[in-house]
Amino acid sequence: MIRRYAAIDGKGVVSVQQEPLRDPGPNEALVEVHASLISPGTEMGGVKARRDRPNPSAPPAEFGYQNAGVVIATGPGCDGLAVGQRVACMGIKGAAPHATHGLTPKNLCFPIPAHVSFEDAAFNHLAATALQAIRRAELQIGEYVAVCGLGIIGQTLCQFARLCGCRVVGLDRLPL
Repeated sequence: MIRRYAAIDGKGVVSVQQEPLRDPGPNEALVEVHASLISPGTEMGGVKARRDRPNPSAPPAEFGYQNAGVVIATGPGCDGLAVGQRVACMGIKGAAPHATHGLTPKNLCFPIPAHVSFEDAAFNHLAATALQAIRRAELQIGEYVAVCGLGIIGQTLCQFARLCGCRVVGLDRLPL
């Protein structure tokens, strides 16, 4: 079986590459991807950086870090994940790529409730980033919170802070 994936080279050229699909290793799930989320800041920033400072010798590299799909195979040690299970995946270094299939460590696969679409579940990494900011800030009920930057993560952070009982002010240099 062949998998296709988005790749970016050292000059910032994005292409679709393909390779044979390998079997999952220990603690890995093979996921057939149904939705993959592009984060404009990360992906477009990577394209721009490579175009501004090209490295022509760098080969195309897979990218992407959040997707959702269905487990189609598991490696040894994947207790808790089942073939046919809907999962949201996150991670770097090929764990949750923009691809037809991904080999994802089991600890980076999260069950998707039946009422949640693949498209919505693909936001998992961005939501986890916002949630980690809330945890690290150790917010208290009634505190004022200023969120600088109202992209997807910033808006999610605002919602989480409100759910924590905080008063939120959002700031962005670009109008909506």
